[in-house]
Amino acid sequence: MANWLSTLVPEPGARRRLGLGTGIYNIGTGMFMTSSVLYFTEGLGLSVTEVGLWLAVAGLIGLFAGVPMGHLADRRGPRGVAALSLVVLAVTMVGYVFVTHIWMFVVVTVVEMLATAASRASRGGLIRRVGGEGAAAYRSQLRAIENAGVGIGAAIGALALTLHTLAAYQVLFLANAATFLIGAWVCARLPHFAPLPAPPGTRPGVALQDKPFIAYTVLNGVMSLQYAVITFALPLWIATETNAPRWMVGAVLIVNTVGVVALQVWVGRKVKTVRQGAAAMRVAGLVFLVACGGVAVSAGLPAWASATVLLAAVGVHSVGEMCHAAAVFALSFELAPAHAQSEYVGLQDMGLGGAFAVAPAVLGALCLGVGQVGWVLLGGLFVAAGLATVPVVRWAIRSRPFPLASDEVPVPDAEPPTVKLVIAPFAVRPPARRQAPPPQTTVQVRRQLEYVVLDDNSRFTLDRDCLVGRDPDNSHAAQSGLRPIRIDVRANGMSRAHLEIRRLDGRVFIIDRQSRNGVAIRPAGQTQWIRIAPCKPIVWLPGMSVRIGSRILRLEVAGQRPMVRAANKPPPSSAPTVRMNHAGLVGAASERNAT
Repeated sequence: MANWLSTLVPEPGARRRLGLGTGIYNIGTGMFMTSSVLYFTEGLGLSVTEVGLWLAVAGLIGLFAGVPMGHLADRRGPRGVAALSLVVLAVTMVGYVFVTHIWMFVVVTVVEMLATAASRASRGGLIRRVGGEGAAAYRSQLRAIENAGVGIGAAIGALALTLHTLAAYQVLFLANAATFLIGAWVCARLPHFAPLPAPPGTRPGVALQDKPFIAYTVLNGVMSLQYAVITFALPLWIATETNAPRWMVGAVLIVNTVGVVALQVWVGRKVKTVRQGAAAMRVAGLVFLVACGGVAVSAGLPAWASATVLLAAVGVHSVGEMCHAAAVFALSFELAPAHAQSEYVGLQDMGLGGAFAVAPAVLGALCLGVGQVGWVLLGGLFVAAGLATVPVVRWAIRSRPFPLASDEVPVPDAEPPTVKLVIAPFAVRPPARRQAPPPQTTVQVRRQLEYVVLDDNSRFTLDRDCLVGRDPDNSHAAQSGLRPIRIDVRANGMSRAHLEIRRLDGRVFIIDRQSRNGVAIRPAGQTQWIRIAPCKPIVWLPGMSVRIGSRILRLEVAGQRPMVRAANKPPPSSAPTVRMNHAGLVGAASERNAT
């Protein structure tokens, strides 16, 4: 039990703080979900038709606000937009308490939906930045926390509803507002993540121009109908078409919630790459077909048999739901460019919102109108969407203007030859952590000046052996004399000390320092990335692209370097670190020191 609970708790620091805030305000969300409709109709005296109409209109406005709100978060930084949206949501919860006319209800509802769209989109980008290399697995942790929070909030809301008074409803809404404010405070205490620079030539609205991602969004919208199966179709099916007791409606919801909380993290850890995400979507469709078949069989059985079959079907459905969620996390994070994570999440949420909008009509027609055959047809729809996701993801991979950091690439069969320095070989094995480097003589002669240029056209001078990563300063190689090149971007799949760049006899060599996501090369004129073996030096040929994380490096030659006298000792380890800031530019002082 202790080990299982430990998997739900994110690691200390920003991840745990964001998880804490997520759990707190989802308790309020659970209270709102159980009480909102009854408060609007019985507490405020609005008709069911009015509530349904204006909730649909506000939801439609929020649906199309996701992409622009996401773009705002990408350009302003996700933390500030996420915190501000939670404050606005708190204000709307208080606003509902003071609603006395239908126009007030409409205004508050529209503002709430806009704030929700901003919160969801900006939160996607924030999770990507906080989660870093393991963002998909971290998102699975957060989903388990979300479900636990909603479950606790729903239980609190159910207890309050037994009082059935206007004051009880209003206390729930004010408590929900308090949870949003706490969530905003926690969010504001996260590190500031500056906006990432867009590549040169990037046009506004990049997500809406990404045809493969739009196709994926549509397919994910179809798969997202599965969420309404548990909350809409199944309760009505149990009540009208089976002999199962009415309490089974609550039982299936509990089974689904407990299953997701218990296993979502474990499932999420199995789905890390884009191809694994596509495979998980395919598996989810097949699992949903089995679950739908089980629900169809439950009709006409005795009460005990119907209840047993329904519980088993919901358990199977929960497995499919977790596979679907894990696939969405991997695909949405990895297919989106680093500078537009929130915008892509906003586009993806359009598919999710569209599914929620049409779910009552589609599921009502298939599951309740057609009956048992309709459940099988629904399962077939899920299978078709899951299978279609695989070629769409392949299309998306081919069309990415950037490499996918978690994408698996083939490893070349032939090992490169060992390269030797003046005295000893290098990088044929991981460097010793605490051993002093052997004495060696470095002679610098007349040669061409070279630059390493990143994909955003920022550069650093290659005037000595370098160590590249997101935090290479404290590594043994940097302390032994390699010049640290720090790229100040957290969420791009780059290790602390990712890549060594060395010069010998007029040639440049690259070495993967056993980084988590590896180093890939793409020869000039080729389209396929080839992953190099760790700790094996590879000649960096002209025109060859080198991928570390989600960044691409290339080598450029710029003129002649004047003659320098020989040096009998390696460069001092106190040499300045070159830092590539969030805008992708080298600091002026560091560049002067480099040259």
